[in-house]
Amino acid sequence: MLHIIKSEAGYQQAKSYLQKGDDVLFVESACYLVGTVEADKQWQCYFLKQDMDARGLMQGNDISAQVTDFNGFVELTERHIASTTWG
Repeated sequence: MLHIIKSEAGYQQAKSYLQKGDDVLFVESACYLVGTVEADKQWQCYFLKQDMDARGLMQGNDISAQVTDFNGFVELTERHIASTTWG
């Protein structure tokens, strides 16, 4: 499943539902969690580049998180039969 996280509260809600093989995409305000969220070995996490750029989180930072763009967002939705958005 693809979990689209929009805020820290949404991430806190989603954590207990994450399962092996899931992908987690952090968008909008959830991008501020970069550097604090570690992917579990069971699931992968990504941060939307455009939202990171809009918040100035890409400039001058050594981002070790996986960053994806809108094309990657589309690929993630194609990879999963189901997705859910956590506000």
